[in-house]
Amino acid sequence: MGKRSSSRRKALGQFWTPPAVVDFMLELVEFNPLWKVIDPACGEGVFLWKALERGCGAVAGVDMDPAALERARDLLRDHTASVRLYCQDGLAEIQDENAFWRGDYDLVVGNPPFAASGARVRDPQVLRRFQLARVPVGRERWLGRPLLEVEIERPKPSQAIEVLFLERFLQLCKPGGRVCIILPEGIFANASLRHVRSWLVQNFTVRAVISLPRDTFRAVGTTAKTAILYVEKRPPTPDHSVLLVEVTRLRRDRPGQRSLKENSQLLQVLEIWRSLSPVASTGPK
Repeated sequence: MGKRSSSRRKALGQFWTPPAVVDFMLELVEFNPLWKVIDPACGEGVFLWKALERGCGAVAGVDMDPAALERARDLLRDHTASVRLYCQDGLAEIQDENAFWRGDYDLVVGNPPFAASGARVRDPQVLRRFQLARVPVGRERWLGRPLLEVEIERPKPSQAIEVLFLERFLQLCKPGGRVCIILPEGIFANASLRHVRSWLVQNFTVRAVISLPRDTFRAVGTTAKTAILYVEKRPPTPDHSVLLVEVTRLRRDRPGQRSLKENSQLLQVLEIWRSLSPVASTGPK
């Protein structure tokens, strides 16, 4: 793609994901072809393509960029009966008369826009649909019988787009389902996003956080430090553990090849994960 296409991707916060990383994420969640899958910020559709490669019979993608969706349609042209694509804001409710496609997905997976490109959401109508567009400012005690403590929150004038997408991924996921998402590392470290981490660990089961090399998305114009977050939409148990790993080297895909097998560090992480996971996986094909 030319310089104009690269500039447009940056303006929209879009950074296409190497297929090796997509394969790794599907292995991490122990992908089941019977699942219903959605990518709410699908871009050119690589996550959907990889799910369909593995036999998935129902996938959906959402993106507000018509050009990206056109490329996704071309990539997925052999699977039209199994695919729904929506040209709309991924943070909005899915516009489909069929309730099957509007929610309750077994797997919500993808690489949403990052605010490093300036992509913050300021529309009050959008922000009011998200818990993470509000921040706690303390607790207030109400006198009465019994005595009550109430969490006090205030709305934020804007929020980083990836924070809202994290919540949107979980909104679309059915209870007990799985979310696997690429996020900037600031979500896991920045003091200003402590309320995001608290909301996540109090309400959901975080299974793994896997840091990616800084050059993972260099080919499409960014060196943002990112990590994969794998979450199950269920309350955490007191004794559950979280896999924390840093991947320091990622080998680039060569055209026409599946390159997960060429990335030894990703394969090592999967070996560790399977040794810890109660459900054995068959491994990459």
